[in-house]
Amino acid sequence: MAAVARVAACPDDLETLDAYCATGSLRRATEFLHLHHGSVARRVEQIGRALGIDLGGPAGRLRARPVPMLP
Repeated sequence: MAAVARVAACPDDLETLDAYCATGSLRRATEFLHLHHGSVARRVEQIGRALGIDLGGPAGRLRARPVPMLP
């Protein structure tokens, strides 16, 4: 739970994770975020390590996909 809180506390990481999970690829997430490919790849790798999830495949992206909070 602490890892999830750390990712959620950083708006850039949360935005990166959301874009990566929604688009399904680093290339499309990079285009969406208007960032360098290496920057997005580094963020995704760090987020995956923090969460203990392999974000390289569909199962990892599905597990990590942020869920909107209900009011």
